[in-house]
Amino acid sequence: MASKLDLKEWSEKTISQDDWNFSPYYDLPKTALSRVFLWELDRELGSGKGPFGKDASNKKWLTEVGKGNYKDLSTATVSAKNGSNFKTGTDGLNLESAGTSTLHVFQINWHCSQQELVEAFTEWVEENHDTPYTPFPSNTRGRPRHQFTLLEKISIHRFHRIGYSGGPKFFRDNSKDKYKAGLKRINWTLAQREMNLHLKRRSKELDRLTKASGKNWKNLFYR
Repeated sequence: MASKLDLKEWSEKTISQDDWNFSPYYDLPKTALSRVFLWELDRELGSGKGPFGKDASNKKWLTEVGKGNYKDLSTATVSAKNGSNFKTGTDGLNLESAGTSTLHVFQINWHCSQQELVEAFTEWVEENHDTPYTPFPSNTRGRPRHQFTLLEKISIHRFHRIGYSGGPKFFRDNSKDKYKAGLKRINWTLAQREMNLHLKRRSKELDRLTKASGKNWKNLFYR
């Protein structure tokens, strides 16, 4: 059972633009965005670290990503028992031989949390990547179709913590700020509920890692 959440306190005086404006990361690959998301999520849970882009090692990593030295996943070749070779791409493409196959190959980034892996597979199924069936339609209103939306929801969470509810006044006062204005398309109430769920799941995951290693998760990942 995860311990009671003790979230980071935010105020108008302590929150900076680097704490809520994630626009510099918009074009990062999906799994790279996941790394930023987990860093910022752990800040909420008390990692003691500053904004992702201010950390020296993260700056170096972002430079490498900017140079193109990063891929979401590499391609893979799979050999069948009869000796045939098949190639799969980076998005879980199905392997084909004389027709559609139900065999799919996935490469998993284990740096992602369990919830992120579940959401990634759900999105893959919903997008109908040449699967040999049609899933029942589901109400996906509000689900992020781009991983970057998760970072925007962290922004909403932090604005909420300092007293903003996403009402009309917030957007009138910030109409000239492109990033803040873009948050209008997101339901703030649902975003806050989702963030609370992410924080509880991440806290439970960190508690498990602390118990398994015998070391506080802050020392495992952030010291």
